[in-house]
Amino acid sequence: MSTICHETYVLDAYAVLCYLKDEPGAEKVSTILKKAVKKRARIFMTWMNLGEVYYRVCREHGEFEAARVLEVIKSWPVEVLPGDECLTIGAARVKASCPLSYADSYAITAALRYDADLVTGDPEIRDVAPAIGVPLVWLRSDDAQ
Repeated sequence: MSTICHETYVLDAYAVLCYLKDEPGAEKVSTILKKAVKKRARIFMTWMNLGEVYYRVCREHGEFEAARVLEVIKSWPVEVLPGDECLTIGAARVKASCPLSYADSYAITAALRYDADLVTGDPEIRDVAPAIGVPLVWLRSDDAQ
């Protein structure tokens, strides 16, 4: 019996929007999604971060497009995590100790919970994640991780 090594990732809103807009870094997200399709990676995202994607698409392109994008993302090989007590309190603790958004705190907490690499290009996350032990897959090419 062979053992399959799974890589584990958490996507934040930045990663999803980067991929959807085909911005620099989108190819890294694409590679991770392809690994998950082949069962060689496991991907998580929180509903809080998915909500962030929804409101940003809604603001720029309207509610119809936001609903369409939501359905597309729900078809991806991504496990969407509910904001249960453990995740919510963990995110609140991260937010209390770090200068970043509450949604970013959810992504960091999910990465900690699942021992996952956090896929992002958000400078706020880059500035705090290494100090609390969250490895990053950095998507931006305009500055170093």
